[in-house]
Amino acid sequence: MQGQAQPGGVPAGFEASIARRLSQVLAGAAGQVAVFDFDNTCIVGDIGELYSHYLIDRVAYRYDLEAFWELVHPEEGRDELRMLSQALRAMGEQAREADPRYARYLAEMGALYGRRLERLGKRACYEWAVRLHVGLSPAEMEAYTVEAIAGELRRELRDECRFSGRGEEVRIARGVRVVSQVRGLMEALRRAGAEVWVVSATNVWTVRVFAQLLGVAPEQVIGNRVELDGERLSSRTARPVLFREGKVEAIKEVIGRRPWLAVGDAGTDFEMLCDAEHALVMDKGDALLRREGPGRGFMMQERDALDMEAPEVALKALDVLRGVEPVVAR
Repeated sequence: MQGQAQPGGVPAGFEASIARRLSQVLAGAAGQVAVFDFDNTCIVGDIGELYSHYLIDRVAYRYDLEAFWELVHPEEGRDELRMLSQALRAMGEQAREADPRYARYLAEMGALYGRRLERLGKRACYEWAVRLHVGLSPAEMEAYTVEAIAGELRRELRDECRFSGRGEEVRIARGVRVVSQVRGLMEALRRAGAEVWVVSATNVWTVRVFAQLLGVAPEQVIGNRVELDGERLSSRTARPVLFREGKVEAIKEVIGRRPWLAVGDAGTDFEMLCDAEHALVMDKGDALLRREGPGRGFMMQERDALDMEAPEVALKALDVLRGVEPVVAR
């Protein structure tokens, strides 16, 4: 339930036992560091995944580069994807969407991650997904991200399904919403004198844009990266990869202090949560965190019991970021 902050500055809506513990966290937060995972922690939804689908939908990956195709294994459908994407890139948007090959392309390209996941596992996929942005510039990444965020904030939260020629189901969880209590907790931590950071496995260029809508400065965002070749992204991984222990390594390298509070939602955040003095889990059913969290003293907050912020709040912040003048009612 949204409303006034509880005693100690904790936003209303947290479970009572967790609110009491968070008030103690805030009382000792001056000069400390708090780290937040982003997807499905700060927001409902996964902007990293949805950004990928934005690029797929708009045929905006650099399909013209051999460096892109070197990242797609023949068993993952490289030849068919190359043929489809090259044909569609030459078309205007209306012609492309009317072409029967477009729906086929969407399904086959959407199935690519799942095929890589089946072959090599989650750890390899986290690194590989960022490398697929080869050839784009940071400015393009950020501009595309703004459009992707705006589009997903305007969508209802629903699953969209596509089926590949191999019969694979590609399920896309559309829509994103900021979790109200997370925004409030970030603000309370800042008022208490803590530094608030985002530590995410999403590519750093995308998460920097969205994190700004929650008041987190770009320089206080750590995400997965690749090295640059001049003004363009290469396909070379910049380490560490932010997967499990990689998040702890990145925090040590970039921030250089043990977190006072860590907030996450998934097993990929486990080591980061363990490394912090206090850990808050946005519980949405992760088996590892449910098994290990209570015995380790993690605060287990049911994520779906919290409130989703009206999308207009983030959209207004996005307009400010883009420099769009607000419309004044007369």
